[in-house]
This record gives sequence, structure tokens and C-alpha cells, in this order.
Amino acid sequence: MSSNRKKTEVFLSLLMANQRRINSYVLSVVPNLSDADDIMQETITVLWRKFDKFQVGTDFASWGMKVAYYCILDFRKKKAKDKLVFSEDLFQQIHEIAAEKQHGTEERIEYLRRCIGKLQPDDQRLLKARYELTYSAQKLAVQLDRSVQYVYKHLARIHHTVHLCVKRAFSEVEAM
Repeated sequence: MSSNRKKTEVFLSLLMANQRRINSYVLSVVPNLSDADDIMQETITVLWRKFDKFQVGTDFASWGMKVAYYCILDFRKKKAKDKLVFSEDLFQQIHEIAAEKQHGTEERIEYLRRCIGKLQPDDQRLLKARYELTYSAQKLAVQLDRSVQYVYKHLARIHHTVHLCVKRAFSEVEAM
């Protein structure tokens, strides 16, 4: 296997495993979805261009968020003429909070998966249809032969149950 191909495979593997964390960081700092998408694309481009400098075995997500941070700074400079631009102090505070919130993301996702796994099979199927298959409430109502209001209320009950379960899981970990 050529070294370029190996490099590409390692990069793609690391990117796929960490892209969600990097993207959620960008989204937590940049309020506009279109701008966040542009910044994420630029971040991936820079990550690939500078991948030779990355130490395999270290934290790719942290490196990616640092690169994203600088891409956001560049983006902010270009957008400085816009009417609404955060002050440097406020941006730095948002960055620090967003970076701090990224720690533990994988654990929170795992708690969420476990809690969803504890739901009744019908509730799991409803969540999958709504969020993975992106069925509208109207389509679900037709499939279930129920009202749209029923679907919304049922989803709200499921959300509440999952929320309590995740909250309980965090409490148990903090109590240790």
C-alpha cells in the first residue's frame, strides 16, 4: 500500500471518528448554520493540508477544534464589516465554554444510547422513524393511525423519560 493511500486512510478514519465533536464545537460558537458549514469545510481542508504535522495517537478532536478555532477567527476577520460581530472578549468566553462542553460528549452520547435502549421497542421505533429516518409528525400520525397531536405528545413523553434517565446517569457518576 502506498504511503499516500495509508495517510489518506488514517486521516479519513480519524476524521470520521471525530468530525461530530469538531462540528458540534463549531456550531456552538458560530450561530449561523451556513457559516458553520463553511467553517467546517475550511477546517477539514486545513486539517488535511497540515495532517503531516499531526502526531497519530494524540487527540485528533482537540487538534481539530484548535484548527477550527483559528478558522473561526479568520472567518470573523472577513465578516468584521457585518453589523453583528461579537467582541473579542465575548468570543473568547464562548470559545472557552464551547470547548469545555465538548469534554464528555462521547460519555453523554453513550448515556443517551443506553437510555434509549431501555425504552419499549415501539418507543425506540418511533424515535428512529422521527430522528434517523426524519419522518414528519404528519407521516408518523398516518402510519400509526393517530392524530398529529398524539405523536407530538407521545414524543414529548419519550423525551422526558430519556432526559430523566440521562440526568440520573450523570448523577450516579458524579456521586462516585
